[in-house]
Amino acid sequence: MAPVKPRKYRRNPPPPPKAMPRLAKIKLEGAAYAEHAAKVSKNRDPRVTVAGALIVGVAAIAGASWIGGNLFSITEAMTAGADGVVASAGFPATIEVEGVEGNRRAEVRDVVLPDGRLSIVGASPRTMKDNVESLDWVESATVQRLWPSTIKVRVQRRDAFAVWQENGTLTVVDAAGERVHGAPPSVYKNLPRIVGAGAGPAAEPVLHALEELPLIRERLAAFVRVGERRWNLNLKNGMVVMLPEEDPVGAMAQLETLQMRHGVMDGDYVRLDLREPGRLVAQPRPPVVNTNAAPPPAPRILPPPLPNQDA
Repeated sequence: MAPVKPRKYRRNPPPPPKAMPRLAKIKLEGAAYAEHAAKVSKNRDPRVTVAGALIVGVAAIAGASWIGGNLFSITEAMTAGADGVVASAGFPATIEVEGVEGNRRAEVRDVVLPDGRLSIVGASPRTMKDNVESLDWVESATVQRLWPSTIKVRVQRRDAFAVWQENGTLTVVDAAGERVHGAPPSVYKNLPRIVGAGAGPAAEPVLHALEELPLIRERLAAFVRVGERRWNLNLKNGMVVMLPEEDPVGAMAQLETLQMRHGVMDGDYVRLDLREPGRLVAQPRPPVVNTNAAPPPAPRILPPPLPNQDA
């Protein structure tokens, strides 16, 4: 009997590998690209990093704004978005100011960029220039943006420091109290006023001191020269501050400190006397009489008593 040959079974070939889901593939490729980008960015110029971030960020914001906004809102959204992207990338603006010192320099820094903007793309150079020139003591300004994060501002301040009122005549004066010819006083309504005979030439020390005393400056209505010997400060709220004949600048610095700590210039006083060194005498404002109050009732006039009927 012939031997039985083993039966051969046909084996099906293994199924081909399933294709990777599209979302998983995108994530895998994205992770690989991010790892590659991280390695490359270490040696990349920061300007290239900012440019790339701007392109991606602004494109996304523009696309979103285009769906539901007008042209103005789109422009604002793109500017604000670019500003946030650059600041978040590690490039907040550094503002350099030339031409002024101290508190005036701080004033310029405060107004260069619009509120809420943080980087050099937060506003155009023209807008920054207009913001600086809106300060009443600034004659002109130039603004330069230096990538990636520097804003350089050059300020030319006005010659006019104050308006001098003498015998009913108004004259614009410079920091030395000298008249500025050809400067109409009506243009400089926001400058401090100095009043009285001889006030112009004597005003140089107090005008220079006022530059570094912002709390007094924002409340001051006028320097008034008293007897050609000393100064009073007339404040916008009607209060009078009496300065000493000797060292009025030191008394003004003391007043600035007192305002910072105790708010004396906003208190309910009619007069603050600083004429004695190291001492402040405050005169309270008199109580307001209510003229609309009802008058007291008139005295009652009783009728005369009736005669006694039993008499």
